[in-house]
Amino acid sequence: MPRSIFITATDTHAGKTWVTSSLLKTCLAQGLDIQALKPIASGFNVDGCNEDVAILLAEQPHKQPQDINFITYDLPLAPALAAQKQGSDLQPDALNDWLEAQNAKHDITLIEGVGGLMVPLLANDETQWLVSDWLQTMAGVEVMLVVPLQLGCMNQTLLSCQYLQSIGKPPTWLVFNDMKNTGGFEDTCTTIQPFLEELLDDMPQTILLHRAGMMPNLW
Repeated sequence: MPRSIFITATDTHAGKTWVTSSLLKTCLAQGLDIQALKPIASGFNVDGCNEDVAILLAEQPHKQPQDINFITYDLPLAPALAAQKQGSDLQPDALNDWLEAQNAKHDITLIEGVGGLMVPLLANDETQWLVSDWLQTMAGVEVMLVVPLQLGCMNQTLLSCQYLQSIGKPPTWLVFNDMKNTGGFEDTCTTIQPFLEELLDDMPQTILLHRAGMMPNLW
């Protein structure tokens, strides 16, 4: 059966695209049949492509933007707000139909989310839909939570893990992204481990990633 991994984060600019790209490159180097998707994005670069989509496309030159991206909003705003200003609400059923079709094309699919778990994707008089609501529609998906290794990350990690557990999608992996090479990974993990053990049924695999490194073999 195809395997899918949803890559979310404690906040925007946590490094989801960097982590997704790194994991994609690692798996491709191992000869795995894998793809990386960015279904929802906001904002275009000077070349008319979303920056995150362009990064993932660079690692998948055989694909076209529509193969990895369902919708990109014109404005670099939260999707629900961008959709309101653009007059084009997201269609959840169409999104999930597209995602199901893409998942079937490869053995492993990396699905990069947008922002954090509580980012609104749809907000109108009839429907309020968050990233976490979208995640709950994905049967069998595994979750990778990306955390920027910085002041406040323990609070964000525990809050996110508690919420993921409550919706039945506990993280399989915690990736601490040391974007500024500040250190503190071991101390952070040691401090939060007993709290994670209380919050989660199963402990996630904890990974340190930084700009000079590559994603380790996860399976």
